[in-house]
Amino acid sequence: MVLMKAVRIYGKKDVRVENIPIADPRDNQVQIKVKYCGICGSDLHAYLEAWGLPTEPHPLTERTLPITLGHEFAGEVVKVGANVTTLKKGDAVAVEPLIACGKCDNCRRGDYNFCNRVFAPDGAGNFLGFSDDGGFAEYANVQEVFAHKMPAGMSYELGALAEPTAVVFEGIKRSGLHEGQNVAVLGAGPIGLLTALLAKIAGADNIYIIDVSKSRLAKARELGIKKTLDPLKVDVVEEVKKDCPNGVDITFEAAGVQATFDSGLKLTRRNGTFQIVALFGRPVTIDLTNDLIMNGIKIETTLAYNNSFTSVLGMLKNHPELFEKIITKKIGLDDVVEEGIKTLAFDKEQVKILVSPEK
Repeated sequence: MVLMKAVRIYGKKDVRVENIPIADPRDNQVQIKVKYCGICGSDLHAYLEAWGLPTEPHPLTERTLPITLGHEFAGEVVKVGANVTTLKKGDAVAVEPLIACGKCDNCRRGDYNFCNRVFAPDGAGNFLGFSDDGGFAEYANVQEVFAHKMPAGMSYELGALAEPTAVVFEGIKRSGLHEGQNVAVLGAGPIGLLTALLAKIAGADNIYIIDVSKSRLAKARELGIKKTLDPLKVDVVEEVKKDCPNGVDITFEAAGVQATFDSGLKLTRRNGTFQIVALFGRPVTIDLTNDLIMNGIKIETTLAYNNSFTSVLGMLKNHPELFEKIITKKIGLDDVVEEGIKTLAFDKEQVKILVSPEK
């Protein structure tokens, strides 16, 4: 029996690096030799809180713990299932790690990120790395339809950024952002930084990014986002309204706490859009009449992405020097917890940590 190294989660704060069997891909799958897999904030929540993990058989995958973590990955196709026609051995692919049935009403209309059959009573996520094995391993099996061939010459590091960039791209799409609009981004973590970067690529005029971390704001400036604001030092609303007296056209919430939610409503112009990109760990309160209805503010939300990876890979291909700056550290599988997940929780110098099974 051939074994591979994998990072498996058994429950809250219980992650183990193990040698497990390499299963052959099913007929509609390809097997990928993983080159890089990014660590996401949701991996941190899975580790600290057992968030999004299947404690009972998942409705589609029938999997329960333990699960191989990791959902932001890219690699080389090494085996193909009997029914695979669009990919071959040696292809470089970025993985769209969604789990969907492909048959329900939402899947058939293209909204497969809201697959009606994927809802799990225990709150398990509809992603590889949560409800089926993911990319913190030497090899991973992925449905053909969710393995996207990368542009020629693109690095596997950039391929691993496709998934978080797709999250942001979905928010940009839902917000209706177009060239010349003014934008505020609350939170300068990986998702906030990518949001500001994509807004810049999309042609936004004034782009403000707001955070209390000096290092994160410095990273934003490194990406070409010049208007960085620290709410501990300045009145953010007052500063933004010096250039945009009526507020910004679109505010992107990428922090996910009550304080930034409140600030976002104040930053958004009347009849503007408040786009939620972050997940909130706790309920938020809102004065629906005075904050929203009387100001005509539209709240939009997103969940993952759909039909975005082709566009996202094109952006990564055309702006590699910018996206590469998001990557701040590379580690091996043995170091995922101490040098990866725990480091992200406390070290604000880190933005995107990539894990390579080959290190």
